[in-house]
Amino acid sequence: MEEREKYENGLLSIRFTGEQLSKRGVSIYDLGKTLIALQRIINKAYLAQEGRLSKGAYPIRAERQDLSFQLGERRRASDAFALIPILADPLVQDTMKKVCDYVFSGIVGYYTGELIDQIRKEKDENKRIYIGSIYTDVANIVNRIDSSGGVEGISIGSPVAELETIASFNSETKNYLSELKKETYLGRYQEMKGHVYKFYPAKRIIGIRRAGGNTVTVFLNEKDFNEVRYKKKTNPLYLFKGHPVYKLGIESRAVSDFEADEIEYIGGDES
Repeated sequence: MEEREKYENGLLSIRFTGEQLSKRGVSIYDLGKTLIALQRIINKAYLAQEGRLSKGAYPIRAERQDLSFQLGERRRASDAFALIPILADPLVQDTMKKVCDYVFSGIVGYYTGELIDQIRKEKDENKRIYIGSIYTDVANIVNRIDSSGGVEGISIGSPVAELETIASFNSETKNYLSELKKETYLGRYQEMKGHVYKFYPAKRIIGIRRAGGNTVTVFLNEKDFNEVRYKKKTNPLYLFKGHPVYKLGIESRAVSDFEADEIEYIGGDES
């Protein structure tokens, strides 16, 4: 494969820009950090499509080989690299194209500055969790900007799709992501049962213990909080209806925080 063909057939491209980079290349540290973060974003996209994205999950060994990229041609007009799947198998190539499409649609909000709106509007729960889960990885890429390496901008494209820029990040993106660090978003509507064991009156929050022993923090309105707080039962069991609350960067559907719209008393011991 000729050098020009290598770049034009890259499923992904990474371009680093900056005044200093017109005279020298991007540092190994900045390049390495970016490539590792991007590979993690790709792996998570594959797991999300398979319904297997969870905390600590990763593709099995054979899948990791299929998902792995290698560096293709490097272009020095600005420091740009084509990324090409390690395996040339047509089936692998087809799978990777679908994974990359998922990645592209997932990072749109990080590029446009409308991340929370994108998550809220997303109807596919797997995609919703995926978009939120890659926050830390995107931030690791964006944090290379305005560091000691002279990088002023980073863009992701797809040469094979003739898309020079799918997402472009700069210092404003870096500030935007920093402001989002503690943002949360709601998951799909669901119900959960739990025994109340703790109260936080100042914030109208209770702690519940679910079957199996795992605990969840539940946010209530004032009326429902008082209903639970002054219930003359010990260890009351309630049904809570509402939405899980997820933090950006979380990779799992496991619920630790829950915003309840409705509550229903089920039972408990007499006080």
